[in-house]
Amino acid sequence: MKVRRSIWIALFITIAFALFVSTIFVDRVPTASLTDCAMHMCKRRILRYAASHNALPQKLTQIAEIQGYYNSINDAWGHEIIYIVEANGDVRLMSLGKDNKIGGENDDADMIGIFPSKTADGRWSDEFVEWKQDPFEQFKKQRQTKVLPVQK
Repeated sequence: MKVRRSIWIALFITIAFALFVSTIFVDRVPTASLTDCAMHMCKRRILRYAASHNALPQKLTQIAEIQGYYNSINDAWGHEIIYIVEANGDVRLMSLGKDNKIGGENDDADMIGIFPSKTADGRWSDEFVEWKQDPFEQFKKQRQTKVLPVQK
């Protein structure tokens, strides 16, 4: 009976240790990075849709997935990414952050990406077109202003 109890105790300790180690050493994707990735893939998927349909999608639910990639149309908190086609043809993708309200800091900060849907000669932009406004840039700037200067 004592041997059986010892086995259970050893098993419990092993499982507890494995859980402890996994929480310390397992990398987690920061929420802003996950949202940024979703926006980049949405940009690619929107432009693929435009090239094949000769029109921008009416909503993000219309864009086809790209096999083997992260294809979410939601930000890291499950809110659907806001999709707006501006009058000049630029596409605006927005996440309002964890609180889903305009403004905020850290996880509540907005992420806004803007890219041109067409080239100067009227063709659809390539799916790897540069952002006019990178969604991660604002987040990086906000994080940099929070860094304390080194004291001498």
